[in-house]
Amino acid sequence: MHFSKTTEYAIRTLSYLHRYPNKAHSVSFLHKELELPYKYLTKLMTELEKQGLVHASKGRYGGFSLAIDAQEIFLCDILEAIGEPLEYDRCILGFEMCDASNPCALHSQWVEPKTNIENMLQTTSLASLANDKTTKI
Repeated sequence: MHFSKTTEYAIRTLSYLHRYPNKAHSVSFLHKELELPYKYLTKLMTELEKQGLVHASKGRYGGFSLAIDAQEIFLCDILEAIGEPLEYDRCILGFEMCDASNPCALHSQWVEPKTNIENMLQTTSLASLANDKTTKI
């Protein structure tokens, strides 16, 4: 499993906003600081604002800041906000019908890792990622 570029950019941007909360950050600044594509980042920040994760302020010192405490934002919330819902029931081999009564070849081996991933996405807060200054985000 890996995150999409949109998810990666959202996590990195929201983590940055949490790490540096003292002012609002413009898309231009975030683009340069995080080395993310400007147009992509503009669309992403608009969507994150629409979904209530960031607050946008206008004017000379305007920009984006977190709208919610980072302790209350979980990875699953970020995925949902950008329209990448968790596909808990999706078959790892891509079969449309795959469950305990009609399993694919990897079904039983996939149950535990899938549960662990679901738990990680539901219990890992943005704050827990961004507070560790020794890790890259």
